[in-house]
Amino acid sequence: MEYLSNLGFLGTPASYFMDSIVVYLLLLPILIIFSISLAKSRNYGLNRFIQTVLFLLMLISIITFNYNVYMMKRFDSTETTIFFIIEMLLSLVTLIFWLSTLLFAIEDRRRKALPGFYSRSHKASGRRLFFIILIDIMVILLLYWMVYVS
Repeated sequence: MEYLSNLGFLGTPASYFMDSIVVYLLLLPILIIFSISLAKSRNYGLNRFIQTVLFLLMLISIITFNYNVYMMKRFDSTETTIFFIIEMLLSLVTLIFWLSTLLFAIEDRRRKALPGFYSRSHKASGRRLFFIILIDIMVILLLYWMVYVS
C-alpha cells in the first residue's frame, strides 16, 4: 500500500492514488456510454450492475480526492479555496442525483415499469445525469490542475 502514497505516474507531485483517480475520471464517460449501449441492446442486468459499480467508484473517488486535496492544504490562493468548495458542492449534487436515478430505476423495475412505461423518463434523467457528471469531471480535473500542476 505504500506505493499509493508515492509520487504518481502523471509527472505531478500528486500521489499514485490521485493519479489513478484522474485516470478513472477520464475513463468514466466512456464506461457510462458502454453501459448505456448495454441497455440499448436489452442487457439490463449488466447495465444495472455496471452503473452501480461506477457510482460506488465515483463515490470513493470523490471522497478520496477531496480528502487528499484538503489534507495536502495546497490552497495557494483564495481562488483555489473557493474552487475547492464549488467542486465539493457540485460533487455532492452529482452523487445525490446519480443515487436518486439508481434508486428510481430500482423502484420502477420492481413495479415492472422499467423497461417500459418509465423508460422515456429514465432516459431523460440519464441524459441530465451524464451532463452533470461531465461538468463535475471537468471541475475536478481543473482543481487537480490548480493544486498539483500549476
